[in-house]
Amino acid sequence: MRTLCIVLVWLFCFCGRGGAQDAVFSQFYASPLQLNPAFTGVSAAPRITLNYRSQHTSYPSAFTTFAASYEQPIHNTPSNFGFRMLTDSQLEGLYRNSQFAFIYAYEVRVNQEVFVRMGLSGGLLSSRLNFGGLIFGDIIDPANGAGGVTEEELAGVSKTSVDIGAGVLFYAQNLYGGLSIEHLNRPDEGLLALDNNLYAGRPQRLSVHTGAQFEIKRYSNPRRPSYVTPNLLFTSQASFQQLNVGAYFGYGLFSLGGWYRHAFGNPDGFIAAVTFREDILKIGLSYDSVISGLRDVPGGLGATFELSFAIDFGNSAELQRRRYADRYNDCLGMFR
Repeated sequence: MRTLCIVLVWLFCFCGRGGAQDAVFSQFYASPLQLNPAFTGVSAAPRITLNYRSQHTSYPSAFTTFAASYEQPIHNTPSNFGFRMLTDSQLEGLYRNSQFAFIYAYEVRVNQEVFVRMGLSGGLLSSRLNFGGLIFGDIIDPANGAGGVTEEELAGVSKTSVDIGAGVLFYAQNLYGGLSIEHLNRPDEGLLALDNNLYAGRPQRLSVHTGAQFEIKRYSNPRRPSYVTPNLLFTSQASFQQLNVGAYFGYGLFSLGGWYRHAFGNPDGFIAAVTFREDILKIGLSYDSVISGLRDVPGGLGATFELSFAIDFGNSAELQRRRYADRYNDCLGMFR
């Protein structure tokens, strides 16, 4: 199996035309800065967010993704600052992508109910390959297996480039919508010594998201607020497209969510999530159920899990009382 994984890495590196793709979290609402830099500072106070994704746990070559972010609104100003990082490990750790970025977001009040936020991110995109773990075709002997020294050459075992992204977010009392474009400058992450014309850099990633949040007054009270948040996320990068459609239902300290994910070429999966929040702490767990043809892979792919963890000082009981009486009658509540 490891030999197969190594060969797949080699093929992956040579397919420069396809380009790499970004990790997209199933709990996209729990990683707002990864989704759109304009979300930076939507809380009333500093916030720390951690996300972990283990994809197809029974398959040794699958993806493992970790993300973290910190955001800081500047009191009594429209400015907000943040930092985000993400690392994505593939093929038993032989190939790793890392992203680091600083973010600035600026809020504009259009009228009493409508706001616009604009975000800009700038940082580094780094790719690293464990060249010593690769087995190339020119050293494979049909009788004796792998041996010898390859004649293949890499431009380097790692590559780091400047990476820029931008986004905009519109929101009113109960509705929101936004758009973000990552990798505006198509950062070069190619590791092979190929003609530069064969690789144009990391493909730009377009994300369009919208949704609403409504209080369910029949079941809601100050101690156990009740709300529902229908939402949609569309993501496009190179030839890949993905649509997530679903809703989140919250009651008191707990929330339940469900989404259908479609990859346009085929139905992809169902996502179920549960979230617990208490004061400044929020913890979420999700499970992806594969419904595409991949579910028939010999041996099975295994489950895909995500765990999210956030410390949002803007959700403290004292601060919430000062800001507004009902924090759930607000369209961005699911992102807090």
